[in-house]
Amino acid sequence: MKTTLLFPGQGSQYVGMGKFLFVRFESARRAFEEASEALGYSVSRLCFDGSLEELTRTENAQPCILTVSIAAYRVLLENLDIEPYYCAGHSLGEISALTAAGALSFTDAVRLVRLRGRLMQESQQEGEGGMLAVHRLDSSVIEAECGRPDVRGTVAVSNLNGGGQIVISGLQRSLNRISENLTRLGGRVVPLNVSAAFHSPLMKEGAAKFAAELSRIHFQPLRHWVLSNVTALPYPDENFIPALLAEQMVSVVNWQGCMRFLVERETDRMIEIGPGNVLGNMLRREKAASCLIQSTDQEDDWRNLLSAGGRMARGTNYDAYLKAALCAKNYNVIDTASEYMNLIAEPFRELERLASGARKGESEGADWKNLVVSALDKILEIKKTPSLRREDILNRLGEEGGNVHNVQYA
Repeated sequence: MKTTLLFPGQGSQYVGMGKFLFVRFESARRAFEEASEALGYSVSRLCFDGSLEELTRTENAQPCILTVSIAAYRVLLENLDIEPYYCAGHSLGEISALTAAGALSFTDAVRLVRLRGRLMQESQQEGEGGMLAVHRLDSSVIEAECGRPDVRGTVAVSNLNGGGQIVISGLQRSLNRISENLTRLGGRVVPLNVSAAFHSPLMKEGAAKFAAELSRIHFQPLRHWVLSNVTALPYPDENFIPALLAEQMVSVVNWQGCMRFLVERETDRMIEIGPGNVLGNMLRREKAASCLIQSTDQEDDWRNLLSAGGRMARGTNYDAYLKAALCAKNYNVIDTASEYMNLIAEPFRELERLASGARKGESEGADWKNLVVSALDKILEIKKTPSLRREDILNRLGEEGGNVHNVQYA
């Protein structure tokens, strides 16, 4: 079963989130304790006993949501033999997904998202900016309204959420003006409970400071594929994380594109890891009915997950080749980013095709083993992986699968 883990963003918070996990599971309590130690205040108190107003402040909401998500992730791994194939997170949730995939430590992550929340809030004066969720209108109509001369440059599309919802961000005076026009055109417009224009060019100053902080973090190779909100594609490797996370602050969150990517790749199961079920509900509106969608928010959700049948099978050997391709460090400092992506796209597609066929139970072709080795070898060559390291990766995978490749390079 190909499983994707989805991590929610800001707006999913509520007082009491994560309390069942905290009471029931030691690993969840440790996550809250680690976050509290890193931040210098009690995260559990803020989540369970604080006011909604205090919790909703951006610099509080972001580390609290990440903590609940990682606590749920740890409990999930403890109790189900699950190997996620993809991880994806909405806005803030992308950092939760990267943390779950091993790109950065949990303590680094909670400090990072607290700073992110603070920078996003400080990018504008209180009440100067805002966001509107728009329903029942095509994106082209909304973009045309954002481009009108009287609001151009002060409003922009910020989230393509799918399920018929598009979010725009901007200065409050411009949002008031455009809201009337969108309603007149047949749209349903809902103001969001935020006080800044997130994911828009108005976050430029905060994004620059965030990029400086990201440059100081040593990101680790990813254990799982993680989708970028900016590209709606998996990160090629950890070296792309700083630039894409900084760009996310001023760019459209293409969540609809991320979900389309997952559905097209025949994801069997999606589990929302963290508070609420907003992402699952948006996915259901996209009519991905063939995909099992589960939550981890309430006690009943966990009861269903943990009683669903014990252990789930891990990925095939072909999945291991894909994972090795993703996790291999990129030593290529010669090609530009676009050249690198063009070179590496075809062998990655070949690996994915073989893994997908194996997962669906297709008869293994006589040339499959040679093809999978060749594709991974090509990726390692493009990444300029040292020869001895390439040998070790390919031979280890062959031995684990019962097929000794005896790869050697001069």
